[in-house]
Amino acid sequence: MSPDYTPIDCHFYDRLEAAATQRRRVELQYFNDLRQLCLGSGIIDTLFIREKVEFMRLKSGEEIRLDHLIRLDDTPAPLYADYPDFSCGC
Repeated sequence: MSPDYTPIDCHFYDRLEAAATQRRRVELQYFNDLRQLCLGSGIIDTLFIREKVEFMRLKSGEEIRLDHLIRLDDTPAPLYADYPDFSCGC
């Protein structure tokens, strides 16, 4: 994965902000730093910038780069709009 940050769509950022403000649990699909697909859920604690890269921190303390987010709940991130949904419908 490129270390260069790709800014995310402002409407998608607004969704992240709304979820953080509402303190609701969200379902996430994202890539970790090793480019491994991760599925999880959590409550967004804060959105922040470190060294010109945007992140979100979950209440658990986990930090996720915003340009690594594939999906928030049922909404695909615009950077990964064509990426398959790996959530389980079980």
